[in-house]
Amino acid sequence: VCTGTDMKLLRPSSPESHYETLRHLYQGCQVVQGNLELTYLPADADTAFLKDIKEVQGYVLIAENNVSGLELQSLRIIRGTQLFQDRYALAVMGNPGSAGAPGLRQLGMRHLTEILKGGVRIERNPELCFQETILWRDIFHRHNEEGSGGFQPPWHPLFTFSPRAGPDCRALCAEGRCWGEGKQDCQT
Repeated sequence: VCTGTDMKLLRPSSPESHYETLRHLYQGCQVVQGNLELTYLPADADTAFLKDIKEVQGYVLIAENNVSGLELQSLRIIRGTQLFQDRYALAVMGNPGSAGAPGLRQLGMRHLTEILKGGVRIERNPELCFQETILWRDIFHRHNEEGSGGFQPPWHPLFTFSPRAGPDCRALCAEGRCWGEGKQDCQT
């Protein structure tokens, strides 16, 4: 169990110490009490320190990063006890990459099976693929009012598709739904 953060989109005073702080907070952590805010990570950041996280009690914010991927493959549940902008359990915003950096290409949350409260906002991620293949209504808990409509409002207007064409999930996964480029990334 580890403590989350509540910085939202506040720019850190030192990018180097910000990365080290995140690494120190989440290395070996399985349950985040609070929010998982992954912001302003440089293109070369090693995010393996996130690989053990299985549960986030608040929200997950992935914003203003230059990394191409995040090691969140163990994440199973977002409880949404706190919501980003009072509405979102998962917000993935503004991860375009910088000059020469590819930007966020895939979410890779292949074990995410439940969002108990709150919606999803995904926008301004020009390199991001696969989010449109996910059957989000299977992830939203049946009593989740924000997400209950699946592709209906409130989150559909805030979900933008990537102009980048990723690999075809139908070739990888029987249902044609995937979080990433490998067979292990199929939504189950």
